[in-house]
This record gives sequence, C-alpha cells and structure tokens, in this order.
Amino acid sequence: MAELLNRLEDFVVPYLDDIAIFSDTWESHIKHMETVLQRIKRAKLTIKPSKCKFAQQNVKFLGHIVGQGFLTPSEIKVQAVLEFPTPRTKTQIRAFLGLAGYYQKYINLFSVIAAPLTDALKGRAKKGEITWTTKCENAFRELKGKLIDKPVLYAPNFEREFILFKRTLQTQVWEQF
Repeated sequence: MAELLNRLEDFVVPYLDDIAIFSDTWESHIKHMETVLQRIKRAKLTIKPSKCKFAQQNVKFLGHIVGQGFLTPSEIKVQAVLEFPTPRTKTQIRAFLGLAGYYQKYINLFSVIAAPLTDALKGRAKKGEITWTTKCENAFRELKGKLIDKPVLYAPNFEREFILFKRTLQTQVWEQF
C-alpha cells in the first residue's frame, strides 16, 4: 500500500491495508480522496465501502484517535493497559512495558517512570519470578495513572511563539532558551 501511495505523504498515511487521508479544507479533502481512489482503481484494487469512513472529524487509526490538530490514545487500548494485572514475572513486565510503551509519547518522562520496571528485568534469567518492589508498584501505578488522565497531543501553532526548555535529570535544573 505504501508503494501504491508513494509521493502522497503530504495527505496520506498508509499502514498495511489501512489508509488515512487528512486535509486542511473540505475542498482539498475531496481532491485528496479522488487522488487516492484513482490510484487504487489504477492498481485494480478494490475497497469495501462498509469498512470505509469518509469525511470524519476524528478517526481511530493504529490505536489512536486522530483529529484536526490533535492525537489521543484510543480508549479501548488504554483500557487494556489499565486492566493489566500486576506483573509477577519478567515476561509479564515485558508485556506491560510493551503495551504501555506504545503510548509513551503521551507520558512525559516515560523511561524515568518505567526505570524500576526495566531494572527488574536485569539479570541473567530471561524468564521467571521477579522481586516486585515498592518502586516497581509505584512505577506500575504511575504509568497507568498517566493514561487515566486521557492525555492529548496537539499540533503546534506556528502562529505563536515557541518556548523551549531543556531539563537535566541529575540536577533537576530547567533552562529556558
């Protein structure tokens, strides 16, 4: 699909057999849809209308809700993270970190929060029981808590001024540029 839609990256995101088309205006969206549909037709492929959603303000795509200028995790996927039982083995910790890690872009300092869990994976044995510490429990709960807050990422507004901060973790010092 990516090859079929090559050079349309300005308004198309293909993933396997899914295609997301995004546009700034209704008029450009119609043109973008026509372009994509023409490519599909030229390749002698078909689409199933019952699986299509056209002209949506928000769409579910790859575990996210994508809308005009925002991105947020899909509630169903977040629910899977929230319902994850307390890990008792290295395999379960890896599974939880994989699931929660998919949404790490929404969680500020994800790797710092998850550090006790990744530390619990250290050691020679790939599988087996782990020592579940208070730090592990706190990290586990905090990662879940960050997703309960329904985080949203917004597209930058290039009409406004940007303020950049640099954080040094060892000293907890913030610098403004």
